[in-house]
Amino acid sequence: MENKAMIYTAIFQNSTGELFTSRYTGNVNRSDAWLNAAKLGASEGNCLIALVPGDHPIYFYKDFVDENNDRDRTEQKSHDVFELVFE
Repeated sequence: MENKAMIYTAIFQNSTGELFTSRYTGNVNRSDAWLNAAKLGASEGNCLIALVPGDHPIYFYKDFVDENNDRDRTEQKSHDVFELVFE
């Protein structure tokens, strides 16, 4: 019997704008997997941003910014994604 389940890495945004990931087991059919993951997230007040096939670590801007640095711009709406500078 063929297995119709697949592991995904789901990327969500919560009501305060924070991005987070969750391991999600869904249907092999991408459309069905997206709709089901979106419904699951919505039931907890979260918006599905992306669904990546497989179980992957995901890194966000906040993972690379020093919170004690005055140049910290972790709010998504107030930073330029191309301005990330490593010293």
